[in-house]
Amino acid sequence: MATIHEEKDYPKVDGVEYDINKRWEEGIEHHPKSMTLMEKLKNVDYVFGGDLFYWKTGGDGDNGEHLMYELDIIFEEEDRKKDKC
Repeated sequence: MATIHEEKDYPKVDGVEYDINKRWEEGIEHHPKSMTLMEKLKNVDYVFGGDLFYWKTGGDGDNGEHLMYELDIIFEEEDRKKDKC
């Protein structure tokens, strides 16, 4: 996939909320795959990466929380595309 630099060029999938602030404000639950992957990333980063990313979750503005919202979008896109098949 080529790098996309502007939102207008992003190929959006119907039924996916792309506004991360809205996802947070409305309390949209994280995708189960996002939570699983985040726990693995936190552990691998801490044990083998010296906690370089310092992944944190559970609070406003935490870097891990933000990453999970981005992962939610990706996993929801995948789910919606599977549902169409």
